[in-house]
Amino acid sequence: MAKDAGILIQNVMELLEKEPDGLEFAEIVEQLSRVQDVGSERGVRNLLNRLAKEGKLIRRKGWSTKPGAQPYIYCHPKTQPRQLEIPGIKEYRIYTKTEFEIGELNQEERQQQQKAVSVLESIASGHLHQEFYARAIIEAAPKLAAENPVELVVGMARWVVDDLNTLATEIERKLKRGAVDESKKMAVKLDSQLGWAKRYFQEFWKLYDRVEELPGILELPSQAKRFRLYGETAKLDEKKAREQLKKRIFGDRLIQEQLLPTDLHKSAAGTDASVADLFLEHTAGSFIPPDPVIVPCSAAALVTNSKNGFPDEYQDFDIFPDKLREYDDHTAAVNGLVLSATLARNFVEESNLQHTRKAAMDLRQYLQDFRIATKQADWRPMGDSPELGTKNRPKLIMRDGRIFPLVHRLRDYETGGLYGQIVRSEIEIFQQVFHNTLLGSGLDTVYGAAVKNPGMSWLAPLVFWYLYSNQSPVDGRVAVSNAEEVYQYPFADTAVSHLLFLGVAKNASNFSPERLFITCRVLRRFSDIALEGEEMSPIISQGDEIRRVRENNLKDWKEFIEQHIAKKRKHYQLNNLDIDDYESFIYLCSKVGVSMCYAAPTSAYEFLSRNSSVSAHFLLPRLEVAINMERLGSDREHEQECLDGLLSWLAAGHIELDRSHTQSGFDTGNPEHSLPILVPDVIVRAHEAATFTRDKLGEEVQDKIRALIAELRKRLEKGR
Repeated sequence: MAKDAGILIQNVMELLEKEPDGLEFAEIVEQLSRVQDVGSERGVRNLLNRLAKEGKLIRRKGWSTKPGAQPYIYCHPKTQPRQLEIPGIKEYRIYTKTEFEIGELNQEERQQQQKAVSVLESIASGHLHQEFYARAIIEAAPKLAAENPVELVVGMARWVVDDLNTLATEIERKLKRGAVDESKKMAVKLDSQLGWAKRYFQEFWKLYDRVEELPGILELPSQAKRFRLYGETAKLDEKKAREQLKKRIFGDRLIQEQLLPTDLHKSAAGTDASVADLFLEHTAGSFIPPDPVIVPCSAAALVTNSKNGFPDEYQDFDIFPDKLREYDDHTAAVNGLVLSATLARNFVEESNLQHTRKAAMDLRQYLQDFRIATKQADWRPMGDSPELGTKNRPKLIMRDGRIFPLVHRLRDYETGGLYGQIVRSEIEIFQQVFHNTLLGSGLDTVYGAAVKNPGMSWLAPLVFWYLYSNQSPVDGRVAVSNAEEVYQYPFADTAVSHLLFLGVAKNASNFSPERLFITCRVLRRFSDIALEGEEMSPIISQGDEIRRVRENNLKDWKEFIEQHIAKKRKHYQLNNLDIDDYESFIYLCSKVGVSMCYAAPTSAYEFLSRNSSVSAHFLLPRLEVAINMERLGSDREHEQECLDGLLSWLAAGHIELDRSHTQSGFDTGNPEHSLPILVPDVIVRAHEAATFTRDKLGEEVQDKIRALIAELRKRLEKGR
């Protein structure tokens, strides 16, 4: 009997070693039955589960559009991604871009993502009747989808203004009655809601506030006490709000279905980056503990549509750039290649160290984007893919992570020392990427991104306000009955968009892969995130008068920066840069924007919408596409053309569930209970390349890693 079990185990291991994607239980039994008597299916299942528990097999949840509970997949460990073993390295840790994005989330957004995952997991377990928020969104989705997004935002802003003024009046009434303690608590609440309204409406939607004598669109008192002490109130100019939002929102429906072409691209590239902390082994007998060497890495994946119908895959690694040997430590750091612990301690303030790592990593990813856009990428075939033969420049480049730089503030750009130099390098190469994709003459490259962990939700607050204002019921009970649930919306866009699409899908009849659900699109300029505080609504002085900066006007932005420098010098603030040093920053402020939305093929929702027992839920990333603001000023269709260029890749079937970094990692860390994110396939391939998690790396790549380690060791020896 033991001998038969041993043979069965051997056959199982040999079978799964040939199947990199793993097999379901039924498939294993079927194939094993061809070569031996496997006995009872229950016995085989127990054996597989035992091998998984012992770590000899990997057992994970599969994903399928078929109805019913999703089957488990069994895999051989050798076929699964593994971390690279690097000779000469005592220890190392790779930090992915997704981890940096998660670290940027504030506590409120983090909690919303956690709650969203918890709700969807409950739905997946068949407890939909318990989740009133989710059901309310799904049931309201068909009607909500037809709403005009501009009118929704205006209506919500009007409601917030009334709500803030009502609360301020109630505080005054409490004070007159002597309820001081209660009024103080309400004032804290009013301050909190004022802060939220400024972030959501003024910072995100750009319904700017009054600046001196220039009237605003949404005027809000700076503090709760100003309502009472100075008689100030919240005010909204609805006409101006509509005019502004029509410039910022594309689409006259909150959700639309669109048929996309599937033949726009023969290939697409994805890029990603990571930061590795390498602890180099010291020479034998050394008692000095190793210091980490910070090494940002970038990589790219290219997926092409081959003639046989199966995609070919290629990768490009930027592990050991040739220029590293030519650079001293400081120059290497400024170019985002290597940052030694000694250099970091001596030339970077501790408060800026984490931002330095992010800026260096982003710089390397932009350099990878630039290599692709200028035909400098060295594409190496993976598996049986043929050699490309000629330099390949895909017409679609997608980033893992947002298009705009992770470190982007004007104050960071003009910081002195090594940190400021790295940030300026990051911004400058970002500008060059734009110039070689969208801003150059005759170029038609689509530059996009998939953001798995958005830092701010814009869709969720709108949806929960709609549910509240319409008193949307579920089983006779109002799902969102408290106004505070609008300000503290329960979960984030990545889940809300999925639930909306699911609700629309329940009334849909056409689930062809090339047909997509798409939210309205929202425009953001680089200047929206680069400026803060009093400069968030940029103005320039002309004699005794002031006026707002014309956002597409290069001369206005230059004048704004000149006056910004003069103001700093007037207040004796250190400024290390001259006006010429701001050239890239000014260029991006005047010309660069992104259009963002949520989208997914309708085919992903076919069985999920028709069968309540299906548990294949997933999250959606925020999709972004770069926009030439100068061209958009004269051609409104420019945004639609760029968006279609991105979404057509999804319509052609190039989507994949990314399980490597899902938001449920916040909750359990258990991959069997995680919710994947539906992303373009090149994003998954690029992430694998940037984190060295492919099961095999080419000898050429390993040679580059060995060369990098040798160079780092040489620098370490020299520095002693």
